[in-house]
Parts: sequence; structure tokens; C-alpha cells
Amino acid sequence: MFTVVGPVLGLLVGLLALLTGIYLAQRSLHRARSAAEEITAEARQEAETRKKEILVAAQEQVLAQQEEAEQRDKQLEDRESALEQRARKLDRAASEVGRDRKQLEQKHTTLDQRLVQAQQALERAEAERQQAKRLLERNAGMDAAQARAELISQIESAANKEAEKLARKIEDEARQKAEKEAMHLMVQATERVSIDDVVESTVTFIELPSDEMKGRIIGREGRNIRALEMATGIDLIVDDTPRSILISSFDPVRREVARVAIDRLVEDGRIHPARIEEVVTKAADDIDARIDERGNEAAYSLGISDIHPKLSRMVGRMRYHTDHGQNLLRHCIETAQISAHMAQHVGARLDVVQRAGLLHGVAQVVNIIAAQQNASAAELCAKYGESAEVVDAIASLEPDAECRTVEAMLVNTANRLSESRPGARKENLAVFIERLKRLEQIAGGFDGVDRAYAVKAGKEIRVILDATRVGDDAVYKLSKKIARTLEKELNYPGQIKVSVIRETRAVRYAL
Repeated sequence: MFTVVGPVLGLLVGLLALLTGIYLAQRSLHRARSAAEEITAEARQEAETRKKEILVAAQEQVLAQQEEAEQRDKQLEDRESALEQRARKLDRAASEVGRDRKQLEQKHTTLDQRLVQAQQALERAEAERQQAKRLLERNAGMDAAQARAELISQIESAANKEAEKLARKIEDEARQKAEKEAMHLMVQATERVSIDDVVESTVTFIELPSDEMKGRIIGREGRNIRALEMATGIDLIVDDTPRSILISSFDPVRREVARVAIDRLVEDGRIHPARIEEVVTKAADDIDARIDERGNEAAYSLGISDIHPKLSRMVGRMRYHTDHGQNLLRHCIETAQISAHMAQHVGARLDVVQRAGLLHGVAQVVNIIAAQQNASAAELCAKYGESAEVVDAIASLEPDAECRTVEAMLVNTANRLSESRPGARKENLAVFIERLKRLEQIAGGFDGVDRAYAVKAGKEIRVILDATRVGDDAVYKLSKKIARTLEKELNYPGQIKVSVIRETRAVRYAL
């Protein structure tokens, strides 16, 4: 039995192994087919994608070539249009040249005719002159040389009168035009200047919160006010004016230190001699630092960044000084701004006029501090590294100095504008009256002057001539002489108008 079962079992195992192999083979074949189908599908999809990409690229290339062709066609059309326009212009120019040539030919013909007529007129005039010459010699009893001399003398006299009238007319027209343009430029420059920086001349007004604070500032038996005056070097004026006191001193820096110290004492409320000395010391330090800030701010406002520190400090001190009642720093900034505006119109150097306008007042601060009048602004600026152009422009502001550059002339003009504008300066009454008397005295000293009056606050001098001694032809010359003499002998802000008047009056009485 075991002999039969063994082979059968082996046959079954072999059959099972065969079926298993067949199954595995079929399964592998199925997988291979599935993989092949997937690969085929991917290949087809990739081929389709590549095909689409190639088609899109081809279409884009075709479109680009079409656009390039269209641009070339447009350029060709533009060139053709430009050539046509140029051809039309050339045709018009050729026609205009032909027309001008015809006009020139006509003018040449007309000129030839006029030349012939002028030659004939000249021959007739020469014949008449010879006839008049013979007649003149016969009637006057003079020979040709004498008659010629007399005629030349008369012609010269008439020519001089005509030349003087013509020169007067040309000079008046040129002066009026120049004055109008210069006035317009100066008005534009002054309109653009707006500075509110003002310092009192000798006193500073301080408003207090109450009258009780006025008594605390005075202190018991006046010890606080004495401490303030001793520490600051000023005079403190306490009068009956409600809630106010006055600080008086010729030194604006001292007044400013005292003002700041009093404001801080009033705000703090502790007012006694020890506290006063402490606050005054701190206020002096703050003002000292503020001087440097003022100088840097003034230079920065004008676009100046490389100024020497010592010059910058001098500029800052000008904030607390005045010249004839005008704040010195305000005057210098005005001068710089006005001259810069005019320099833009005439093509001058802005940096030169701005630096010269700002620094031309530093000598006044140095001389006040040192109690001397030796240093000049030009010397100080040269000492601290300013350029030769700036030094020359500042030096031109000194009396009897000449303006050798355009920048110097602009700074000089701007300086006089800032000084002479209404409300800029305060002038002593006695000095003002003396200048008016001197003005009338100079004008009245000329030969033929009957009376001279200074009017319009010294801005005009009216000169009345003696009609029996001076003719009409001499009025113009006399006005120029008087104006030149005033320029040489007087120093004045702005300009003085010289009006010379000659009139003839005939008086009769009916009886």
C-alpha cells in the first residue's frame, strides 16, 4: 500500500508544483503586460505633451516673426513718411529761395535807380553850393577860408547841442530801463526775505505772572535785585507798570542772560541770592551754547556747511548785537539772501555772495568784545580760511572801497537794501538833521543855484536855478555835477534824487 501511495503523492505534489508555476507565470505575465501598457500610456502622453509644446513654440516663433515683420514694415513706412516730409520741406525751401532771389533782384534794381538819383541830387547840390559860396563871398566880403571857418563853427555848435540832447535822451532811457529792471530784481529779492528775529536795542521787557512776584524779585531790603544786578551786570528797572519789569544794558548778551535767569527764577519760585547766582551761571552757560547753535543755524539756513567754528561763533553772537537799531544777524542774513536771489538772475556765484553777506558783520562783534576797532571783517575771514573771492566781496563794503567783481557789487547792493528798507534802522535825530543841512549846503554851493531844499526825508534834493544866469542847456550838466558831488562827499543809505528846476517868470501889473 505504501508503494502505491508514495508515487501518487509525489505525482500530486509535482502537479501542484506545476500548477503553482503556471499560476505564477501567468501572474508575472499579467504584471508585465500591465507595466507595458502603463509605459506605453506614459510614452503616448509624453509624446502628446511634447507635440503640444513643439506646436506652441512653433506658433510663438511664427507670431514673433510676424510682429518683427510688422515692425519693419512700420519703420519703413515711417522712413518713407519722413522722406516725403523732407522732400516737401526742400520743395518749399527751394520756392522760398527763388522768391527771395526775385525780391533781391528787384531791390538791386531799385537801389541802382536810387543811386543814380542820389548822384544827380549830389551834383545839383554841389552846383548850388558853389553858387551859394560865390554869393556868400560877394555879400559877406570874406574869402572862402573865412567863410569855411565861420560855417564850421556854426555846424560844430549845432552838432554839440544836438549831440548833448541825444546823449541826454539815450542816458535817460538807459537809466530808466536799468532802474526799472534793477528795481524789479531788488523788489523780488526783498520780497523773498522774511526773518522775524528781533532784539531790543537797550532794554528788554519781562512780563510777570503777578505783582506779588515783583516784590519777591526785589527781595527783603532789595537784596534779591542787588544780587541779580551784581551777577548779570545789568540794571533792573522796577516801576509802577503792573506785572512787568525792564532789563537795561548796552550789552545784549547780558540782557539775554538776565532775562533767561529771571524767567527760570519766576518759574521755579525760589528766589534768594544763592539761588540767583546758581541760575545766572546756568543761564550764562546756556546762552553760550545757544550762541554756537545760532551760528550753525544761520549758516545751515543759507546752505553753508564748512564755515570755521570761530566764525560760526561770531555769527551766533551777532544775534545779540544791533547796528543803528537793526539786529546784526538779521541784517547779515537778509544781505546774504537778497544777494543770492540777485546772483541767480545775473549768473554770479551763489556760494561767494552768501558767505560774504553772512560774514560781513563779524568784525563788529569782535571789536565790541575786545573794545577796539582794529580788526576788519575781511581780515578775520581771511584769517579763518575763507576764499579770496569772499574776502574781496567783504572788503568792498568798507568806505572808499571799489567793487572789483560782480559778487562784490551784488553784496554791496544787498547790504544797502537791507540797511535802507523802511523800519530797518534807527537814526539819531541830530545826525539826521545835520545830514539834511549838509545836503542843502552842497547843492546850494554851485554857481547859478538860487535855492536848494532837501525833501522826502533826505531822499530828494530840489535845486531852483536863477534863470537869468543859467540857460536850459546847462540844467542837465548841473544835475550830473550835483549828483557826483553828493556821491563823493556824503554817506547815505539808498539813493538821493537830484531835481534841478529852471523856470522863467514874467510879472506885469495892469493899471
